Amino acid sequence: MTPWGSVLIYTGLIYAALPFGRGWQQFLRKELGSDFGFLINLLLFFAALFTVFWIIKKTTKIYLLLSIIVLGTLLFFVVQMNLPAERIHFLQYGILGYLIARAVKPRFLGIRGFIFVLVLGSAIGLGDELIQWVLPSRVFDWWDVSYNMIGTAIGATLFQFLK
Repeated sequence: MTPWGSVLIYTGLIYAALPFGRGWQQFLRKELGSDFGFLINLLLFFAALFTVFWIIKKTTKIYLLLSIIVLGTLLFFVVQMNLPAERIHFLQYGILGYLIARAVKPRFLGIRGFIFVLVLGSAIGLGDELIQWVLPSRVFDWWDVSYNMIGTAIGATLFQFLK
């Protein structure tokens, strides 16, 4: 599969899950109770830990230090969010940002490539919210658009560190 094919399939999965996301969230919250937020935090913690170990293998000490500081700050911010489901945006769109950066790799040179990845990921995130606007059980939220953009930037940054 081509890198752009991965981006298209992943984007399709994000969009296809939209009508079911709230139902899955309510089911998990009902079944897990207060553990739902804890499990989301645990998932994000292990994603960050995996990323740090991956960075250790692939990069220099200064990038490792910067990565730990950025990931630590992000995790602190994310854990403070009131709604556990909102935290998924960072993981979801972090993966998307990484996939887009990988797809444009030959052209991913400096700030122009980063901006391209950020604009494309943000447009996909905006599309995500526009679809939610027309779904009866979902709502459009500008905060979610910003979380999607931040997640995309994190994924693109990780790609830069690890390429």
